[in-house]
Amino acid sequence: GVSIEDEPPLLEELGIDFTKIYQKTVSVLNPMVRVTEDMMYTRNQEGKLEPDNDLAGPILIALMLGASMMLRGKLHFGYIYGLGVVGCTSLWLVMTLMSKRGIDIYQTASILGYCLLPMVLLAFFSVFFSATGPIMTVLTSGVVGWCSWRSSDMFTVSMEAHNEKALIAYPVGLFYAGFALLAVFEAPVPRGAGRGLLRSGLGAGRAGDGLVPRYRLSW
Repeated sequence: GVSIEDEPPLLEELGIDFTKIYQKTVSVLNPMVRVTEDMMYTRNQEGKLEPDNDLAGPILIALMLGASMMLRGKLHFGYIYGLGVVGCTSLWLVMTLMSKRGIDIYQTASILGYCLLPMVLLAFFSVFFSATGPIMTVLTSGVVGWCSWRSSDMFTVSMEAHNEKALIAYPVGLFYAGFALLAVFEAPVPRGAGRGLLRSGLGAGRAGDGLVPRYRLSW
C-alpha cells in the first residue's frame, strides 16, 4: 500500500492550484499578459499534459457576481447557476465540434468562469449609473468584448485552434452578453411594492417603479 508520506497533498487531490488560479486571474484582468499552455494544462507525474479543470476560481467569481448584484437588491444566484450550466454545456458541444483536439467540459467551464471576472466589475458599476445611460452602454459593450477576447485566447490555446479565434469569439460573446443583461438590467418590482420602497427611502418615483437607489447617476 501507499504510505501516508507518499500521498499527495489534499489540495492537489482536489485539483486546487493557487499558482494557476493567480496566473489565470492576472491573465484575465491584464490584457498584456499572454495566455500560455502552462496556464491551461498541468503535467502529471509521468510528464504528460492534462487539462487544468480548476473550478474553485470560477465558483468564487460566480459568488462575487451574485454578491455584486445584491447591492441593487437582486438575488439572482439561481439565474447565474442556470445560465452558467446551460451556457457551458452548449459551448462545450460547439467547441468539441470546431476542434480536432477537442476540449473537456470541465476545462470549458473553468475558462468561461475565470473570464467572467470583468462582469463582476460591471455589476458593481451598475449600482451607480443608469442602465440605459451612455456610460453603462459603453461599459457593457467593453466588458462583453473583454470577456470574449480573453476567453477566446484561452480556448485557442487549449484546443490548438489559433486560426479559429473569430469563430470562437462569436458564441462566447453571446454567452457573456446574457450575463451582461443579467448584471445591468433589473426585474420590475411588482405593483404595490413601490410603496414600501418609498417609505424605506430606497425607491423613487411612483408605486410599481423598479428598485432605483437615490444615489444612482442618470448619465
